[in-house]
Amino acid sequence: MNKEVRIQKIKDVLTNESPVGKIDIPWKDKLEPMDVYQIPLAYLIYNKYNGRILSRTKSYENQNLIIDVEEEKGKNLIEDFLWFSKEQKNKETLESLKKLGQEKVGIITQDGIIIDGNRRAMLLNKINHIDYFKAVVLPVMYDGNPLEIEKFETKYQLGEERKLDYNPIEIYLKIQSLYMQLSGKSFYSAESVDKNAIKKIYEWIGNYKNINGESDIEFTLSVMNLMDEYLEWFNYNGIYTTL
Repeated sequence: MNKEVRIQKIKDVLTNESPVGKIDIPWKDKLEPMDVYQIPLAYLIYNKYNGRILSRTKSYENQNLIIDVEEEKGKNLIEDFLWFSKEQKNKETLESLKKLGQEKVGIITQDGIIIDGNRRAMLLNKINHIDYFKAVVLPVMYDGNPLEIEKFETKYQLGEERKLDYNPIEIYLKIQSLYMQLSGKSFYSAESVDKNAIKKIYEWIGNYKNINGESDIEFTLSVMNLMDEYLEWFNYNGIYTTL
């Protein structure tokens, strides 16, 4: 199913089906009440740059391999990455979903990219009697407002109560990626740091503490530089899974 077909089918759901609930979503710096719909899983696409598996997708693609999530091979690969990122927890959540169904609502874009709930969708795809995903549809295409989506993903997925759900390397990579996008720089340098970008990351990611228990985004970026240098020394450039 290509992008245009997905957009139309999701639009049809919003037009012809009744919402199954409503929740408040922090969109564009304020809480917006948004309807929840049952979107067929077949209409959805995994976000391969989901923060939970960022090291795996970056490592794979940095070896000049392409992940096309619209193809079956790419879809299966992302599902494997998601499953093995927290295998034991996934097994427990899968059993819960089989018994109770989907309790936590996901979030998607108008073109069917899963912004929040990639892991849940992957598990639901393993259950024969469930073929839909309860989700809010953000009023934007995935490529329509990339910075606003990045901001939303960061604040929503890495909120104070959710950071422990992510492996440390994924958070380091996320902070590095945010800095590059916000500063327009290809790497972090303490000598020419973009303070405005650092300030935004603090605002978006919250009180993230480094290994010394200090709230320090710049320290995190310098450690990420060290990890990149380490990989480069051994000719494993960008293959973060080796860490």
